[in-house]
Amino acid sequence: MTERTRSLFVIVSCVALAVAGYLLFMKPFLRQEPALDQVLKARSTWTIGMQVYRPNDAISEETYRIANDNGATKMFYSATNRDGLITKWFDVPLAGPTPTFLFQQLDADGVWILDDKPVRPHSKEQYLLEVSQTLGDEGRNRAFGFSDPHYWATTKAEEYQIRLPAKSMQGLDLTHIASAGHALRDTRYLKIVQAIQTFGPQSVLDAEEKIRSELRAQPAGPHLHAPHA
Repeated sequence: MTERTRSLFVIVSCVALAVAGYLLFMKPFLRQEPALDQVLKARSTWTIGMQVYRPNDAISEETYRIANDNGATKMFYSATNRDGLITKWFDVPLAGPTPTFLFQQLDADGVWILDDKPVRPHSKEQYLLEVSQTLGDEGRNRAFGFSDPHYWATTKAEEYQIRLPAKSMQGLDLTHIASAGHALRDTRYLKIVQAIQTFGPQSVLDAEEKIRSELRAQPAGPHLHAPHA
């Protein structure tokens, strides 16, 4: 094979490889590029909200809300005193990736799948969780409520399903019609509460505690709502 033939063979091979690469890789990518570009440029948002109700506490209500809009994150916190007449709050921007890490942690802890829990007798605290997420024109949201997460995280109670017969119940042996016990202990509710309550830089946590301290020091009586500066 002469030098000229060898050079021509190399050129033809390179052209063939370029054409094959275009047909196998570039052409499908260019066909999908508008859809990919639309996804990459689509507006992305998510919000986590938690409301806490304590009917017999000096602080009767607290609200936590972390919202992300295309990477810009803000956190809102408010607290209300016992008689519901004083509310103090702040709304601050947050920097860095920690809000996204929180959202991923709450997802792993079950914020999208946990069910409502019945309010416990003589409950000291009740919680309402709300979560929403959008990507472009698509989105999802849900809410669920529960009380006393410490109870659900530590209880030894079990639940039994009873299959009642269609005929008379006389002489029935409950051990034959009851299912195996299902443990009611579930630590995920407490994990979610603690993750939200402890979220934020120290400056945010200090501001929350300052609001709580001021409200606890307020005497009972008629007052106007007062935003916290």
